[in-house]
Amino acid sequence: MNRRIVLALAVASAALVSWAEPATAQSMKSVAGTYSVVKVDAYGEKARGIMVLTPDGHYVINLARETLPKFAGNNRVKGTAEENAAVIQGSIFHNGKYTIDDGGKSITFHIQASSFPNWDGTTQKRLLKVKGDELIYTVATPSNGGQPNDVIWKRMK
Repeated sequence: MNRRIVLALAVASAALVSWAEPATAQSMKSVAGTYSVVKVDAYGEKARGIMVLTPDGHYVINLARETLPKFAGNNRVKGTAEENAAVIQGSIFHNGKYTIDDGGKSITFHIQASSFPNWDGTTQKRLLKVKGDELIYTVATPSNGGQPNDVIWKRMK
């Protein structure tokens, strides 16, 4: 009976150590790929999104709520004030270049264009963790004025 307890404790300890193990340092080559969003608080539980990180340092991020209202006039440049507000409040995109910094512990987005124009030409550094197929970064100052939060992405296969 003691052997079973010791074995169970050994297995449990190994599982805890592997779970608590810090993410390894990352490089542009190791994070390059296409990701789908798993979790982003600002856009709800069923947010939709894609992030593409190229090995040579270019990126694009597109995030949206699960559903956005259709425009009654079927013309994106002639949306009503309410339709336009709902789309802007329910989505964001940005693209530009990225770097992996701090020995692989952060990702910096050098934003060239964004649906939130205040971000155009800015640089945003975010804490970075990668574990298996998940890439997680922390948004310290969200564009919606909310609290810092983690955005979780899963590498697409």
